[in-house]
Amino acid sequence: MTTKENIVDDQGTTQEQAREKLEKFCREGFENDSEKCALVLGRTADEIDGFISGDETIDDDLVMKMRGIAEERGIEIE
Repeated sequence: MTTKENIVDDQGTTQEQAREKLEKFCREGFENDSEKCALVLGRTADEIDGFISGDETIDDDLVMKMRGIAEERGIEIE
């Protein structure tokens, strides 16, 4: 069951879905390189690794940036 606390954005994306999208974003768009992915998203590599592992909570700002960049660069994350 999805609770409001697990929802990341206004589209109803859950933390799990956001982690999956971020992992795919890094893999498909940045050769699975946390440093490259972090640079484009304005985060640190440690944060990106923490988001993907589930140790950190993904926020709506990260999801919006990721979607915008993915669309711009033709990276399929949906």
